[in-house]
Amino acid sequence: MPLPLNRLYLSRSISEPSFGETPATLYYARQADGRWSIVRQQVDTGLAQPVTAEPPPFGGVGYGGGQYSVRGQALVYAGRGGRLHGVDLVSGEQRLISPAYEGVAAPALSPCGRFVAFLAEQDHRCNVLLVDARGEHLPVKLSSDPWYAFNPTSSPDGRQVAWMEWDEYAMPWDESRLVVARWARPTSEWERPADGLPLSARQLARAGVSYSSPQFSPDGQWLAFASDETGWRGLWVTPANADDLRAAAEPVDLGPGEVGGPDWAPGNIKMRWAPDGSALFALRRHAGRVHLMRAAWPAKTVSEIETGWTWMSGLAAAGDSLILVAERPAHPPVVLTVDTATGAAVPRATSAVGVTAASDLVEPRLIAWTTQGGAAVSGVLYPAQAGATSSGPRPLLVVIHGGPTSERGLSWDAEAQYFATRGWHYLLVNYRGSTGFGRKFQDQLKGQWGVVDVQDARSAAEHLVEQGLADPERLVIMGGSAGGYTTLMALTQDPGFWTAGISSYGIGQLYDLQAGSHRFELRYETTLIGPLPESGRLWKERSPLTHVGKLRVPVLLFHGRQDKAVPAQQSIDFAEAVRRQGGTAELVLYDDEGHGFTREANRRDQIEKIERFLDKHVLARQ
Repeated sequence: MPLPLNRLYLSRSISEPSFGETPATLYYARQADGRWSIVRQQVDTGLAQPVTAEPPPFGGVGYGGGQYSVRGQALVYAGRGGRLHGVDLVSGEQRLISPAYEGVAAPALSPCGRFVAFLAEQDHRCNVLLVDARGEHLPVKLSSDPWYAFNPTSSPDGRQVAWMEWDEYAMPWDESRLVVARWARPTSEWERPADGLPLSARQLARAGVSYSSPQFSPDGQWLAFASDETGWRGLWVTPANADDLRAAAEPVDLGPGEVGGPDWAPGNIKMRWAPDGSALFALRRHAGRVHLMRAAWPAKTVSEIETGWTWMSGLAAAGDSLILVAERPAHPPVVLTVDTATGAAVPRATSAVGVTAASDLVEPRLIAWTTQGGAAVSGVLYPAQAGATSSGPRPLLVVIHGGPTSERGLSWDAEAQYFATRGWHYLLVNYRGSTGFGRKFQDQLKGQWGVVDVQDARSAAEHLVEQGLADPERLVIMGGSAGGYTTLMALTQDPGFWTAGISSYGIGQLYDLQAGSHRFELRYETTLIGPLPESGRLWKERSPLTHVGKLRVPVLLFHGRQDKAVPAQQSIDFAEAVRRQGGTAELVLYDDEGHGFTREANRRDQIEKIERFLDKHVLARQ
């Protein structure tokens, strides 16, 4: 039975799970129909209650995330409008905590609960600021005007604070550093934020290395963090008081793969300490799956906690319990609690709407193939459901993930299930440049964006054609954001290969993107293409709009008019150029959407328009 359409557009997003003071109360961020809320849920009764109203939560730094923090009976959240807001979880009292900035995110309450470190983006910088939790004093600045900072955190003894930061011409997964600073006095002795100054700061940094996710041990003696110094993003620990943090650091070997993913948004913490300091818990990505790992400390003996779920994110700890978001190909994401003593894993909340039998769904599999130049590439194939249509080679959707620094694994993908249960092969490509496969693989996209990703998309389709699975006359490429860019490049670079293409909020002209893109990845193309003005010729050559005259097949483009990452004019210009040269370009603009579509009506409309497009331009060819 095909997956019903409403399973796509009515589903909710859940993220950032955490506990209250004990595992008896849990919290998470939930998005429904384009609106976020912070939900409190009682474990014993299951009662779930949104504790935020107006303004709604909104992580306003970069791509969002890092929306809230809870300690005791206090909740602090980043609100739409660029201010921090506080909620007393007993009395319901709400208050403004900070002045307005261009964006705020990642609030972190001090151990005493009276102060909040947070990110504030303003005037082309993103700093770590500190404010009192009642908003009675103006914030003080802790960082020194880095291009960006993420994930401030306090040591449990209130004596230190740490965060990650990076410079303008790097992305956090390319090169970033940790700043660890000691307060003049512990937070418990302050009356106002300025009482902790001056800070005595040290850095953990090395050229070409990414450092992230600082986490102090419960006794404040150790600092755990993630680093790709070995060539693989792994777990490290260093004495928090060391003068030379890097020299004293030692790795904790969790096995093959990488710890966590790239820092696209604040709040992406890759490991947590057990509350008693006896162990570290981390999420290790390997071979399309995420594994929950436990490393005893300081013994560093490692074991896996088997949960039965294949993809996990967001990790927090309290008592003997962990909380995270978990999913698998036949089950939408859930908020999951894990008892670290028994291993019992219990779903507490779900993103799903409706119940779907697992037997009605497709079981994906990991596949690998050789691409141009003999490189090995992999992906996730959702094969067309048996009996969905006639036998023989099937139409194929080759799907390019965004980022481009990202990864697709064995997770829930409603769109993949939707098309696979309707007779399409649906292949998610982890092209060269994807994360999760080590730094060497990730760096293969440097200077080669619009080349190796295009090659890998084509070789993916060729592999399935050679296997007798895919129909060479019905090959479709599609993707969103950076995946939309690769889609448009592929259609213009291989004009006789693809049958059609679908781009959602994709990039058509790289020069114009520099003038309109948001600041978070404003300089990303410097790494992916090359520096300006030296690489000006390449910027033109790697822009799909430059080659639009080569396009020979229909293209469908979607864009939100409020998109601040890739302005809607990118799709408008590409569609108009296609039409001017006599081609077929369908353009759909949503007035109330940004970079990614969240409103139920628009999500339904998008899928329906994709189906009509495919029926007309692809399936009609059989």
